[in-house]
Amino acid sequence: MSEQMKETREMLARHHRHGERFARMMKESFERRFDEAFWSDWEHWIVPAYSGQPVILDLGAGPGMFVKAAAERYPSARVVGVECAPYMLDAAEILPDNGELLCDDLHDPSFPFEEASVDAAVASVVLHEMNQPVRALQELARVLRPGGRLLILDWVRAPLEVYVRNQTDEGRLFDPETPVDELEDLFIHFVEHNRFSREDLYYLLHRTGFAVIDSTVTREGRYGRIVAQRR
Repeated sequence: MSEQMKETREMLARHHRHGERFARMMKESFERRFDEAFWSDWEHWIVPAYSGQPVILDLGAGPGMFVKAAAERYPSARVVGVECAPYMLDAAEILPDNGELLCDDLHDPSFPFEEASVDAAVASVVLHEMNQPVRALQELARVLRPGGRLLILDWVRAPLEVYVRNQTDEGRLFDPETPVDELEDLFIHFVEHNRFSREDLYYLLHRTGFAVIDSTVTREGRYGRIVAQRR
């Protein structure tokens, strides 16, 4: 295992706190997060980029819930997830024959695809966890064919007041009796979830070979959905 991979795994373990519990939460919340509204958006924005036998890439695939769902929904597709956290890989779903999980570090990935051979990709709540997403976006641009599309779903930068209002009871934040470790946990997550603004992501996408074709924010501006196309 490379030193880079070890560092990434250590960073993710700190970020997720309790890895096994976080993997269970990812599974339990999947249907809520990837609901019919998600699949309707996917059909509208991403499916038009499919080739006859599409290849779909999931960056930061966790235990492979999206890989399984997409492989079942699109049986002619090859759906590949990329993950490196051991607790996610240990909790991996049993996948259909057209789905698979690869262990690779998104901080410096090397996807096993030829240039311009992938049709679509998704990065769901993963970019905010990364020390830098440049290498992942560059490698994705290498393997996506021109016109291939990327869907990003992620936390984006918002004021502290908005973050607190959506995360906890504001009164508890300023209660002198609130334990210090609870306060520290809240502010650590605030920094993690506010890593990039939506404009930051536009900039990164533009400089790595993508054009943004649609974008929305929800949850008082805290959560962004960006559709980008490989130029």
